[in-house]
Amino acid sequence: MMPLKTKKSAFKANVASLVSKIVSTIGPFILVPIFVKYLTIEEYGIWLILLSITSFFYLTNVGILQVVTNAIAKDISMEKVDYYSQVASSGYYLFRRITLSVLLIAAIIFAVISYFDPAIYNRGAVPLAIMLTAILVTYPLFVYRNVLRGLDQIHLEQMCEILLGSITRYIAIIIALLSGFKLIMLAVIYGIGHCFPSFGAKYVLKKLIPKFKISRANRSAEITTNMIRPSASFFILMLSGSFLNSIDNLVIGTFIGAESVPMYAIPMQLILVFLHTIGIVSITKMPLISGLYKKENFKDLQSLYRTLLFFSSMIASIVIVNLIFFGETIIVAWAGPEIFPGNDIFFLMLFFTFLFSLSWPSDAVLTASEKHAAYANMTVVEAILNVILTIYLTYKYGLIGAISGTVVSRLLTNAWFMFYQTLKTLEYKSKDFLIWAVKDIFSPLILLSSIMFSINYFNISVNYPIVLQIIILNFLIFLILVFTSGKNIMKVINSVMNN
Repeated sequence: MMPLKTKKSAFKANVASLVSKIVSTIGPFILVPIFVKYLTIEEYGIWLILLSITSFFYLTNVGILQVVTNAIAKDISMEKVDYYSQVASSGYYLFRRITLSVLLIAAIIFAVISYFDPAIYNRGAVPLAIMLTAILVTYPLFVYRNVLRGLDQIHLEQMCEILLGSITRYIAIIIALLSGFKLIMLAVIYGIGHCFPSFGAKYVLKKLIPKFKISRANRSAEITTNMIRPSASFFILMLSGSFLNSIDNLVIGTFIGAESVPMYAIPMQLILVFLHTIGIVSITKMPLISGLYKKENFKDLQSLYRTLLFFSSMIASIVIVNLIFFGETIIVAWAGPEIFPGNDIFFLMLFFTFLFSLSWPSDAVLTASEKHAAYANMTVVEAILNVILTIYLTYKYGLIGAISGTVVSRLLTNAWFMFYQTLKTLEYKSKDFLIWAVKDIFSPLILLSSIMFSINYFNISVNYPIVLQIIILNFLIFLILVFTSGKNIMKVINSVMNN
C-alpha cells in the first residue's frame, strides 16, 4: 500500500504536469503537418469543427468532477477511505445518469435529422456520432482521476494521462493517417482512447487504497444532494468556458467555410498549448489553496496568489515576446505558409494569450475555495458577449473578427472582475495589491517591452541565424528578469519545489 501523503507532492505534480504539457505540445507539432498532408484542407477543417462540437458534450460533467476533487482535498487521511468511496460513488452514478440521458437525447435528434436530411452522413455526422457515443458512455470514469487529484496525487494522475492518453492517442492517429484512414477511424481513436487514463487511475487507486471502491452500495443520498449546488456553479463556469473556447471554429466554418478553419485553429492551437502550460502551476496548487482557505490562512493565500500571478504574467510575456519575433517562422515551417493568418490576427491572438494567462491564479483560488458563483455568472455574461460579437464580427470582418470578439468580451468582463472577486475572497486590500502589481509586475514588463521594442525597431541580431537569434533574445530576457525580479523568481522556484 502506498502512503496517501507524498513527499514534495507539489514538485512532483508540477513536474508531471509539465511533462504532460510537453507531450501535449510535441504531439500537435508532429500531428498537424501529417493532418495537412494526408487530409484535404476541407477534411481537416471538418475534423476541427467536429472536435469543437464534441467539446460541448464534456459539459455533461456539470462540475461533478471538481466537486469530488474538492471534497476529498479538504481532508486527506487513510481513515477517510470509506468517505472517499461514498463521495466518488455518489459522483459517479449521478454523472452516469446525466451522460446516458444526454446520449439518448442526442440519438433521437440525430435520427430525426438524418431522416429529413440523409445527406448529413456526408458532412461528418458519422464520425461525430461515434465520438459522442464513446465519450458519453465512458466519461463518468473520469471520477477515478479526480479522486487522485483530490488526494494530492496529481503526479500519478498525470502519468496515466501521459502514458495511456496522449502518447497512445498520438501513436494511433499517426498510424491511422499513414495507413490512409480518414475521419471515421480518427473518431474511433479519439472516442475510445480518451477513457484509457481513467482505467489507469482506477488501477493506481486500487494499489494506493485497496479499500476504495465505487459501487451502488457506497452511494450516499445526502452527499449526492450536497453535490448539486456547487456542481451547478461549476457547470455554469464550464458551459461559459466552452462557448468561449469552442465557438470560434463553428462560426468560422459557418460563415467563411471549413477550409478557413485551419488558418485560425492551428495558430490558436499553438497558443492554447502555451496558455495551458502556463496554468500548470496554478492548477497543481489548488489542493493547497483549498486547505489554506479552510484554515482561513489568508496571509499565506495572499502570498501564494502573488507568486502564481507573477509566474503567469512573466511566463506569458516570455512566450509572447518569442512569438512576436519568431511566431510566423515557426507556424510556416510547422504547418505551411497557407496556415499563417497574418500579423494582425496573430498579434491579437498574442494579446488574447496575455489576458487569459492572468486569469489562471484567480481561477485556481476561486475554484479551490468554491467561491466561484459570482465569477461563474460573469463568465456567462462573457460567453454571451463572445457569441454575439464573434458571430457579428466574423460575418462582417472575417477571421480577425473571430479573435476580436473573444478579446473584447474578456476586456469587458472577467479581465477585471476575476481580480476583484479574488481580492474579496482573500480579504486582500485593493490598494495593497495594486502597489505590489505596479512594482513587481508592471515595472519589469514595461522595461522588458521597451528593450524588446528597441531590438525590433533597430533590427538588432536580424542578420544572425534564427537559432542564435532565439538564444540571444531569451538570454537577454533572462538577464532583465533576474535584474528586476530576482526575489520573485526565487519565490516561484520555492513554491514549485515545496508544498
